[in-house]
Amino acid sequence: MSKGAGLRPVKTIAPQDWMTSAPAKKLLAALEDGRNKTEGPAALFVGGCVRNALLGLPVEDVDIATPLPPETVTERCTAKGITIIPTGIKHGTVTALIDGTHFEITTLRRDLETDGRRAEVGFTESWIEDAQRRDFTMNTLLADQAGKIFDPTGQGIDDLEARRIRFVGEPAQRIAEDYLRILRFFRFHAIYGKGDFDAQALEACCAAAAKIKTLSRERITQEFFKILASTNPRGILAVMFANNILSEFDFPDSNPELLQHVCHFQDRYRLVALPARLYLQAGMNLKNIAAMESLILFPKVFLKDMQAIEGALNAPDLSCDSAVRVCVYRFGRTITAQALMIELAQDRVMNAFAPTALKIIQTWDIPELPVDGNDLLNAGMSPGPELGEALEKLENDWIASDFAADRKALLESLKS
Repeated sequence: MSKGAGLRPVKTIAPQDWMTSAPAKKLLAALEDGRNKTEGPAALFVGGCVRNALLGLPVEDVDIATPLPPETVTERCTAKGITIIPTGIKHGTVTALIDGTHFEITTLRRDLETDGRRAEVGFTESWIEDAQRRDFTMNTLLADQAGKIFDPTGQGIDDLEARRIRFVGEPAQRIAEDYLRILRFFRFHAIYGKGDFDAQALEACCAAAAKIKTLSRERITQEFFKILASTNPRGILAVMFANNILSEFDFPDSNPELLQHVCHFQDRYRLVALPARLYLQAGMNLKNIAAMESLILFPKVFLKDMQAIEGALNAPDLSCDSAVRVCVYRFGRTITAQALMIELAQDRVMNAFAPTALKIIQTWDIPELPVDGNDLLNAGMSPGPELGEALEKLENDWIASDFAADRKALLESLKS
């Protein structure tokens, strides 16, 4: 009997669209072609797509596990006209492209050697052996096209239904295989978890916390940003910092309560933006942002946005129409909206004014200064620093008029 023949479904769900789509049918038919059914399934859906389907959440990426070696996967798929991209052939992963839809197909694996950052793997035909090397029990769940759900660890379904984030087997061992799993544990708790944290897992994460620094900044950044983008990052970060996880980011001037309030307003107005949350976690201090760069790889646009948010917050409070227009003109719509979220949380702006402010931010036609350097030259000014200073003064006067002063009025003021 094959190592896959012993799988038994533990429950059945209604087949999902992503299970029964034409590309999915074509791919699974190609993988099953020529396989003896007594050997067990040639391919099953695995991981996030199954987890999210069971939770009633959207499914974005469809991953497939198979006992077939990647060479066989490639051979069977190409024979059916399916494009195969060897995205991670060393680790048994290829990507199938069918009518614009991507499927990641990975051969069942077992770890041969790990060092906490990378793993050397071997292939297996055992679904259970493959499940034992995965990170969390809820990520080991499998499904076929008919909606039959398989639970190779015997714990995945129960943990998923309880929203319990648990490592497969010994937490310390799973973490030692890949130190990124420390951050993934908190990220999964932020998105899927409910109730208390698993005590054994927390202990193992705390014990290995120093190993996070051995990971690349790219990997740390990806997980930390996802944690900060969750609904309640304040609660997750508090547990992380208490267990010495990225405690370097727990700055003395950080205000967790303010972060929570801003997250609330961002969610309420559907204006979630990571730069604002990062700026708040750094205690609204750009020097702390610079200190975070030893572990975090900030996109340049994020750094620019955080600088702009600081500039907007140093301008007059966004508590009246004209102040909002000035901020939109100087810093743009996105930055003004995030500054508004922060000022709402700081009680610098009344809640009742927020809808009016947001309408201005979203719909006000941003005007252009009605004069330029050529106008000043034509008025008799000479090129040089004084011309730039005069133009800046005219712009400030124009802004002070709530953008009402026209070209004629501005040039008249220049003469005076």
